[in-house]
Amino acid sequence: MIESDIIQNIQMDSLQITTLGRFDMKKNGRSLVAPSGSSKKIWELYKFMLTYREHTFTPDSLMDQLWISEEYSDPRGTLRIQMYRLRQVLGEKDKNDDEKTLLFSNGYYKWNEGINLELDADDFVSGIKKGDSLLKISPDEALIAYETALQLYVGDYLPECVDQHWVFPIRNQYRRLFIGAMSNAIDLLNKKNRYDDVLQLCQKGIQIDTYEELFHLRLMEALLNMGNQRKAIEHYGYISNFYDKEMGVKPSEDMRLLYKRLLQTKQLIQSDEGLQEALEANFIIENAFFCEPDVFKSIYELESRRNQRSGGSFSIALITISNKKKYTFSQKELVMKQLKEHLMTQLRKGDTLTRWNDEQLVVLLIGIDAELTEKVLNRVLGDKLSFTTVSVNQISQLPLSI
Repeated sequence: MIESDIIQNIQMDSLQITTLGRFDMKKNGRSLVAPSGSSKKIWELYKFMLTYREHTFTPDSLMDQLWISEEYSDPRGTLRIQMYRLRQVLGEKDKNDDEKTLLFSNGYYKWNEGINLELDADDFVSGIKKGDSLLKISPDEALIAYETALQLYVGDYLPECVDQHWVFPIRNQYRRLFIGAMSNAIDLLNKKNRYDDVLQLCQKGIQIDTYEELFHLRLMEALLNMGNQRKAIEHYGYISNFYDKEMGVKPSEDMRLLYKRLLQTKQLIQSDEGLQEALEANFIIENAFFCEPDVFKSIYELESRRNQRSGGSFSIALITISNKKKYTFSQKELVMKQLKEHLMTQLRKGDTLTRWNDEQLVVLLIGIDAELTEKVLNRVLGDKLSFTTVSVNQISQLPLSI
């Protein structure tokens, strides 16, 4: 009778552990983490043993993994104290050994595999494995499995463990699984023309990992498939600018190829009237033309070819924010925004400009030489010359190399 009571008590204790995006541990529906929020070390110990629950550890190896940078006069005694405190929080101080989460046997600590455990990371991995196994034989069921698994991934594995080296390998493993499952799910959704769902999935991916290019590429493709070319181009401008500022890198070859597709994508023209209508749609010239650097290069090349034939000339000017003032990032962004808007309204409608980087704008002025260009920009910029510098080149046949 006593043995059955123990078995019944073990079965009644249900642990629900969340590790993806945040950490929480609930016992029979009640969180044990929140009341002990200040007990950082005991939860580091718990998270480590949970992560590597298939392994056994000596006291010395545990201390080396967890608190290698800290010095203790009695490491084993310190570990025993942390174990004791952890068992108090878990409510296991007076339980039998086979009911405790962490066991000590023959000089080794190990996770009790008999504990009744619900772990989001395990369910996440199982869902992805199921999706992978069904991908070729039953795409519909595979998609359901992927979507169910992806709902569990709301962020990195144990994100609060920012200074714990032992968490990085498993965290990167889960992230790779997440990206792979996202890619497979998006491909399956695209085959069903479910572009709205693709968009939502990509937006979720971007919220979790803004730096992952796959999500941005698929999002722009979804927008293009939905006929929203303008928003796709806007997103390209945003993410290429973001990559340049945050990592100092230019868009990848895949990103540039997609951008060319975005610029070339037009509706099928059925007649001469349709051609004129398509060319003039949303074509209202009110300001100088602002474009992305790649488009600016194309305009430059067209002007260069035309001037080689006709013998005309044009000038380009490089406008740089002065380094004399120590702008913060936000201040610099505001200055560049105001400078761009000012030039767009003050230059001629046929002129073109682009933002080349964080601190420079490039302007292309048609039909005027370098001397006149400098005079025009000095007049246009006015008091803004106090925080900008201007360099001008008259172009005949020289390639643009900035």
